[in-house]
Amino acid sequence: MNQKIIQNLVNKENLIVPTLFKPIQFKIIKKLSKGEKLNENEKRYLRGNIKKKLQIIEDLSTEKENKLISFLDNIDSYYITGLEALKYNGYGWYFKTKIIEIINTKIQGKLIFSDKTLKLIRVKSITNSKITIDKETGLKYAKNEQIIKDTIITKNDYAKKVWENMFLRYKGLFIKNHNIQKEKIINYSEYGV
Repeated sequence: MNQKIIQNLVNKENLIVPTLFKPIQFKIIKKLSKGEKLNENEKRYLRGNIKKKLQIIEDLSTEKENKLISFLDNIDSYYITGLEALKYNGYGWYFKTKIIEIINTKIQGKLIFSDKTLKLIRVKSITNSKITIDKETGLKYAKNEQIIKDTIITKNDYAKKVWENMFLRYKGLFIKNHNIQKEKIINYSEYGV
């Protein structure tokens, strides 16, 4: 059972006790939140209706969090880029992103999930993209080297400026291949312009 959900239930005792749980049942939930041992009678209660109610509450609460993950799993060939990927990679911890840029091979358009907008950008292939997969959620994020390449597709100038500032500040920590930034500087005098 999810300890976070149990703790939230204990914090909202006034709303829950007469409606969802009887006072005797709620004492067991309090014991679970504190990590105390249950006696045999309390264990029997926990195996019965209390367990069913807790599972339903857990399913309902995790359903909201998993909508984005299940949606992206259906797309299959995707990765998250832009400021959200920078934040995941540890360089934009202060960002509160409202728009999540997702590069994929199936859908083009915009969707709204709770308070965030998903900007879906369709490309032909993502096989050569440099991505990492989050071990806990399974979401795919662009590496820092890929984010700057994606700004050409996403046309997100702000993300490009933030990326360049992060590169100037962190250099070797930020990306392994320093030649990426050097490729952007073109000397036009070499071409006779």
